[in-house]
Amino acid sequence: MKNSFKFSTLVALAVVTLAPFAFAADPAPAPAAPPAPDMDAHPRPNMRAMMKHRMEFLTEKLNLTADQQTKIKAIWKQSAEQGKAMRDDPANKDLSREERRAKREAMMKANHDQVRAVLTPEQQAIFDKLPAEGPGRPEGMKPKDS
Repeated sequence: MKNSFKFSTLVALAVVTLAPFAFAADPAPAPAAPPAPDMDAHPRPNMRAMMKHRMEFLTEKLNLTADQQTKIKAIWKQSAEQGKAMRDDPANKDLSREERRAKREAMMKANHDQVRAVLTPEQQAIFDKLPAEGPGRPEGMKPKDS
């Protein structure tokens, strides 16, 4: 009985003493690093999908021609460049939130008017009845009721 107690104690002591070395010798695999971002990719991939969805929606509702689609895409591209320039403009940093919002809304209205100008009178009538939310607009970007 004494010998088994001594043996059990010796084994327990050996396990406690050697356990840290056993775990240190076999390190856990390091988590895989996330892939490096593709610098040529669009900065907001969801924006590309959203614009594609918007174009499909307008094409379906308004029966847009290929020429009209090209012109509208150019308007949207120009608007995106203007928006980026406005965000990057140091002078806009000094504006209040309301002033920045007013500038952004004026730019969006000009964009809307340019798109509307590409349309035929029949298409304009349908376009004017389309909901302001539109497809693909993120939930946080839906217009507020005035």
